[in-house]
Amino acid sequence: MADGAELRQILADWRDYDDAAFRLGIFLGVFPWDQKFGPVKRMFWQDGYPLGEMLVDLLDRTVEGGVLLKNEEDVRYKWNPAPVDLS
Repeated sequence: MADGAELRQILADWRDYDDAAFRLGIFLGVFPWDQKFGPVKRMFWQDGYPLGEMLVDLLDRTVEGGVLLKNEEDVRYKWNPAPVDLS
């Protein structure tokens, strides 16, 4: 992932929940830009990792706000290309 990329670019395509949460974590500065997924994947796949749970919860909250779209069947996320309703 390129340093300085916007979240709309990072999540432009459908991404599995763990990959989307990981990329969100990089975007937020939780993980360094050069962090590899392998060493941290357990925090998204296993219970008991509050940081992983928080990042997935944040994805779900952005879906509620209309910023992201969620494919419930595959548990995947992507940026919503439609403008967010701010009313």
